[in-house]
Amino acid sequence: MTDTTTLERHPTLTWSDDLVMNMDKMDETHREFVDMLAATELAPDAQLLQSFTDLIAHTESHFGGEDQWMKDSAFGPGGCHSDEHDMILKVMREALRRGQADNNLSLVRQLTSELAIWFDNHAKSMDAVLAMYLKDVQYDPLTGIVHKPQQLPEGVTAGECGVPEVQ
Repeated sequence: MTDTTTLERHPTLTWSDDLVMNMDKMDETHREFVDMLAATELAPDAQLLQSFTDLIAHTESHFGGEDQWMKDSAFGPGGCHSDEHDMILKVMREALRRGQADNNLSLVRQLTSELAIWFDNHAKSMDAVLAMYLKDVQYDPLTGIVHKPQQLPEGVTAGECGVPEVQ
């Protein structure tokens, strides 16, 4: 396999205003993810697996943060959203395993570009809905405090893919 450099390729996804959720912590984390994803996609072969490993670590933190926000704020569709996070991390870890065990760099490269397409859709759908909800309840992701608890659904906990479970 020939080394691929940034002179020969362009990332599938770059940061743009389309990805801005107007929620500082989410936007900061998303921008870091997009930048790391692009860097991984463009990494030379010798650096690809380390870059992908770093991307996985960032993604674990990124998704863990969002999952916590959903729990803290009783976000109804949180179960489905978290399930998607879990599935993506599982696929990423398997690609890394295969990349390390079989030196299957083409698999890691393919997944990285597919992650860009997935993330663009995920951010503009699931994360956009989450951001609107968190703004409505005035959730502070740094403290975990909901400043408008009166906006939370009464007597409802997060259910599977947005289906509420009445307590």
